[in-house]
Amino acid sequence: MRAVPRLTLVIASWLVGSGCVYYNGIYNAQAEARLADARLRRNDDGEATTRFQRSAAIAETVLVRHPKSKWRNRALYIAARSGAMAAQCERAMPRLQQVMAGTTLNTDERDRSRLALASCEVRTGLSADARPRLDSMFRSADREIARQSRIWAARAALSMGDRDAVPAYLGNLDAGVLQWELISASMSAREYARVESLLVQRARLGDYREDVTRALRELITDGRHDAAERIVAQYDAARVRDDSRARMHFTLGDVHARSGLDSIARRHLYAARTLSQRDTVTAREANARLALLDLKRVSSVRELDTLVARQDSVVWRTRYAREVADRVLLFRLLAGRGDPENASLYLAAEIARDSLRAPRLARTLFLRIARESPLSPLVPNAWYAAALLEPDSAAAWQRRVLADFGNSAVAARLRGEDPADRPDFVSSPELLTFNWTDALRLWSDSVRKLRLPPKPAGSR
Repeated sequence: MRAVPRLTLVIASWLVGSGCVYYNGIYNAQAEARLADARLRRNDDGEATTRFQRSAAIAETVLVRHPKSKWRNRALYIAARSGAMAAQCERAMPRLQQVMAGTTLNTDERDRSRLALASCEVRTGLSADARPRLDSMFRSADREIARQSRIWAARAALSMGDRDAVPAYLGNLDAGVLQWELISASMSAREYARVESLLVQRARLGDYREDVTRALRELITDGRHDAAERIVAQYDAARVRDDSRARMHFTLGDVHARSGLDSIARRHLYAARTLSQRDTVTAREANARLALLDLKRVSSVRELDTLVARQDSVVWRTRYAREVADRVLLFRLLAGRGDPENASLYLAAEIARDSLRAPRLARTLFLRIARESPLSPLVPNAWYAAALLEPDSAAAWQRRVLADFGNSAVAARLRGEDPADRPDFVSSPELLTFNWTDALRLWSDSVRKLRLPPKPAGSR
């Protein structure tokens, strides 16, 4: 057998090594970049970012392991462009500028590099520099580069607070991802008319995200109940997934329940329960709220105890029901303390009114103080608090405060006078604060013990 010439071995080894660089590095990096671009065309920015990250990482490996390979320039371009599109801008921006200063890029690659650089400029707060660059690419022969340029120009405008320019940049593009960004920015700016308009557009397309529930809560908090209802109705009409619709109806039901709009709350909570699978978190939380909405109807401690006892263990395992249980525990601690001035009972009535949202029970306790504890300095406060919960009797009970407790701070307020010089102006709040602090300490200790995990069998 003839010996293989040394030069031939060297050339063969170089060819094999060069091929490995390409197939194990450049080829895979380009493949990931192509998949990322395909995701961008489908507005799937999340998956696109993941693919670009992989592409950049593979290209970086080529640069580190084969710094003198003929594929270096190609690897540098892929690492720079994919890194920028994956938001790895600190490393990508100087590399993009290096690549663009050279002569190895074709027209398409140069436009992609310019777009990638502009995306990093937007991400790093240089939107004013990015916008002219992006504007110049709107008429690119590559339709996707033109589309992405308009999307990033809209993002640049958005980051500069120029929200009115966004629709002009987008034109007739269905840039769903960007519209969600605009929705978020509009919510931060409390531009709720724009939020509603954009959400209705996304609803018509059946495009649901968890941001919808946040928007619904903010709209209702701002008093835009009809807007929230219209958005949910549009999603219902688009027949998005049942679990998504359930979360939206649950959100409206929850907010309305906390606001005391029980009839509207029930309608949405029933819808949430119907649309949810039986054992989902949404279904359980909806059931808990429906069960405990009846707190509003109880008018005595016995009725409260009956309602609480009637709920099954599934209801009490929900987050909402545990919150209610903690409030009920505090209510019971206060209601059972029995101090001479009935300050604890007054505080229990406030818990019933404000935390349990049980106004009838609160009124019962305020009246009990007023009628059964005539020497308590809190009696005029109790009459007044009960009057606020019973409009039909309010005038008569306020007249009683003026007639029987004319020197009280409450009577002074009713007459439009300054209550600060009345003897109970400071003493009554101090009495309530003392009893509240003591009761809160006992309640906190009780809640802590209830939350402790059970000890293992055999332990002391």
